[in-house]
Amino acid sequence: MFLRFQQAFSVFPVVSLADIRLHFPGFDSRNLVNWQKKGYLIRLRNGFYRFSDHQVSEYHLYQVANRMYNPSYISLETALSYHGVIPEGVVDVQSVGTRKTARFRNKLGRFSYRTIKPSLYFGYCLLQQDEQAAVRMAYLEKAILDFLYLRADVDDYAAFEALRWNPTELERIDRDKLQAYAGLFRSATLFRKLKWL
Repeated sequence: MFLRFQQAFSVFPVVSLADIRLHFPGFDSRNLVNWQKKGYLIRLRNGFYRFSDHQVSEYHLYQVANRMYNPSYISLETALSYHGVIPEGVVDVQSVGTRKTARFRNKLGRFSYRTIKPSLYFGYCLLQQDEQAAVRMAYLEKAILDFLYLRADVDDYAAFEALRWNPTELERIDRDKLQAYAGLFRSATLFRKLKWL
């Protein structure tokens, strides 16, 4: 049974219970417990699994983050690190989405999700690596806006300066896109923060 399961889902970065039931009607979920015990599968959260032998890369972690709590896209410090604005690595894989704020810890690491209004769920592109599943990643401009909008603790210029963002990478900002996106937030506080850039 496991060989058939593996053949059906080998290209999936994450396999959900819904995927399994679609491919194998009447599937006995006790198989999942047994396969975890044997080391074939890793449970990521309730109803979500990955194969133990899949290689773990940064891109794969992004795929897992997208799939594990949907709809969401990579943003905040993780996206800022991807775009080179934050020089050091980020511990959590951080995303934003329209569901309630959540945090998951599993064998791959920590995954956190912040809530935004459905009207602010935009500003991301699809990254494609080889033949693998695409990843939803915030554009640089949207990652900055999400960060400033959601981080109430960054409330003055001194707090912003303490972030030590890479000024060279900030020069790549598309100012027109930044202003257009910012207008959709309808937040005077956000516009005040944008002056620090």
